[in-house]
Amino acid sequence: MGRPRQDWCGRGLHSLNDPHNVAFRRKADGMPRRYCLPCEVAARRARPLPPLALAPTPGQLDVLQGRADGMTEEEIAERDGVTVDGVRQSIMRARRRLRVTPSLSAAVAVCLAYELITPDTSGPRPPKSAETAPYAASVLALVQGRRRPMSPKDVQRLKLLDVLYAWSEPHAVSVLWAAGTITPRDVAPLFAKRRKRQ
Repeated sequence: MGRPRQDWCGRGLHSLNDPHNVAFRRKADGMPRRYCLPCEVAARRARPLPPLALAPTPGQLDVLQGRADGMTEEEIAERDGVTVDGVRQSIMRARRRLRVTPSLSAAVAVCLAYELITPDTSGPRPPKSAETAPYAASVLALVQGRRRPMSPKDVQRLKLLDVLYAWSEPHAVSVLWAAGTITPRDVAPLFAKRRKRQ
């Protein structure tokens, strides 16, 4: 007896019950195998990441690691014995060095892609289900610059963080990275945008 049919793709972003997301490929034994079409298209378009022109400094990476682990700017400032403005300056300088980041969440994703920081694996991982898929897709849109960060008062932001077991949007990126929902291929569009501008 084979494996049960999955309702969601391996990344938990696309419903496999939607015929627009499903395609079939014949296996060597002649049996058809279904796969997630949007993920397959994204994988084909993905290119190897270019080398970083200028990596953030160890201090900047330490701040980004703190944000990826769910710490607030105030908590990082207290930990490092600096002001909150000093933490914000460090984040801004790190984003400038990376030169591909429309948001702090994108900076965290780029650093995760280059293994400069590690994802947060300390808490539970979000399940791949109909409830989490729209929120995971929203975080992916934030990373790729297709939406702006939500304000702390936004009700949608509170729901997103609750469903994804995250404390902030940069932490949500880290949690989804640990779950395999966001991967290095999702960072590639940031570099493509940069090439078009040049």
